[in-house]
Amino acid sequence: MGRYERAAKNSLKEATALASGVIESVRHDLRREEVRLEEEMTDRVQSIQAILNEVASIQDAIIAGSSEIKRELEKSKKKLVKYGDRELMITQIIGAATRLGELRTLHLDAVDRIQSALARPPSAVDIIERMTKDLLKLSGSWESSARVVDEAISDVVDANAPVELMELHREISDNGYDLILAGDDRSPENIEKCRAKIREMSGDETI
Repeated sequence: MGRYERAAKNSLKEATALASGVIESVRHDLRREEVRLEEEMTDRVQSIQAILNEVASIQDAIIAGSSEIKRELEKSKKKLVKYGDRELMITQIIGAATRLGELRTLHLDAVDRIQSALARPPSAVDIIERMTKDLLKLSGSWESSARVVDEAISDVVDANAPVELMELHREISDNGYDLILAGDDRSPENIEKCRAKIREMSGDETI
């Protein structure tokens, strides 16, 4: 195994280890964000669950109370028509209006409590916005680590020509092989022609 192949294998081994580190780091960060998201969303729902349940019970009670008051008024109207009991009807009307006011107050209080609970931060949207900002910050760290991987990969093969190749270039270019190729015709034109042929065949147009 040549030195370039050994160097390439070592560089690839390093790049693979770095890539695995990036993957593990991203996986860890995402898992941490997932756990936090789950906790915050759960807390968000549970924080208003008790209030919502209580308000739901209040609303059911308001419905039941309203139906009961309406039935009592209807009974009183029938008695008024049948017996002419005006005083009883007046009492029922005042009582019904008073209870309606109480039920309305109870309803408004329930609405306020729901709205306060829903407005209490962080909302579900706030939680997602926080997470996306955190992920954006984390992505900067991930990108930095990824650049290190790319640099390690780019080092797998040295783009510079091997020393042996350069030595061969100097050997062919600087040791009179153009003269040997020219043979007996040592005119400047023929020597330059042979030198150009060497350049062309060796792929060197810079000499």
